Amino acid sequence: MMRVAYLCADPGVPVFGTKGSSVHVQEIVRAWRGTGAAVTVYCTRLGTDRPADLADLDVVEVRPESVPGPARERAVQDAALALVDEVLRNGCGLVYERYSLFSPALSVVAKVLDVPSVLEVNAPLIEEQQRYRQLLDVKKAEAVFRRNAATADVVACVSEPVVRWVRDRVPTARTVLTPNGVNVDRITARRPGRRNPDHLTVAFVGTLKPWHGVPGLLHAVALANEQAAEPDRRWKVRIIGDGPVREDLERLAASLGVETDFAGAVPPAAVPGLLDECDAAAAPYPPDATGQDDYFSPLKVYEYMAAAMPIIASAAGQIPSIVEDGRTGILVPPGEPVSLAAALTRLAEDPALRERLGGQARDEAVMRFTWNGVLSRITAALPPARRVAVP
Repeated sequence: MMRVAYLCADPGVPVFGTKGSSVHVQEIVRAWRGTGAAVTVYCTRLGTDRPADLADLDVVEVRPESVPGPARERAVQDAALALVDEVLRNGCGLVYERYSLFSPALSVVAKVLDVPSVLEVNAPLIEEQQRYRQLLDVKKAEAVFRRNAATADVVACVSEPVVRWVRDRVPTARTVLTPNGVNVDRITARRPGRRNPDHLTVAFVGTLKPWHGVPGLLHAVALANEQAAEPDRRWKVRIIGDGPVREDLERLAASLGVETDFAGAVPPAAVPGLLDECDAAAAPYPPDATGQDDYFSPLKVYEYMAAAMPIIASAAGQIPSIVEDGRTGILVPPGEPVSLAAALTRLAEDPALRERLGGQARDEAVMRFTWNGVLSRITAALPPARRVAVP
């Protein structure tokens, strides 16, 4: 039996949490277990929302010392090295690390144990940390990343911008493009038909941060409702998730007169039921910032597809490669509430379109975007001499 050591040394990613990153960790672990592998997770933050099907998952947690400033970055590295000691003590047949700042784990484990290794890169964390938080020891962060990427047998990247980011730093890195996926068994197709005879509901799933464009969705709903020919074609909004701009969004919804249900952060297992009560779903990303690539591979869009939701999404970043305009959703220019409002109106007036888009989106999710498929692409990219058997 293949023994996989899955490492996540990022204190901002609880293994058992409600964030998209937590979902990603859990689904890759499920995919590995689905191959028959025995997985042990080594992490710096366990989390509190362990799903029932992962109740028997072996997890080793080493929390970083809680210290401020530069000492915090050293503490994260120390915790990662403590996790390395645990992996070396337990052994493994393959090491798989979710890239995090200051963790040298993969480069150490892969060389000491001489086992196949995968580095999963979900974001250009160095620039992200500098832009949105604080990064003090940039040179160390760069050096640790280069060492891990150069050592890894495969560097799995969620988008083309991430591939470019990796290759700019390590031209010899063995990258493979592996966009995110969805668990089509956990998220099943919603029931056909209208949810409420009095109004329609559009859903948004995600952490409430400025770059997710939720204000634009609220403005678009207000516009669509002003123009609705019939009362039953008006929209309300359901926001599934929490975050730093929630209070701002609550005030905006109230000022616009948009009825909005803030469901808050919920366990991943609760998301399908909340989506099933909605008539459409939105990914209203704003335009790219000047000189920046949208590097994200949006989990929410894959979840909408698996749930057979008619999708309205901004034509930004990787979304046009996921959602086909007019077949699996409606694409609108990013940051244009008028266009988003027009798409909402179109869906409100055409029930058959809602069902057709949702059904075709579900079919596409099943055929193209499962987590098992993601893992298969990663393992197929291993060098022949290091390849592992994955059904």
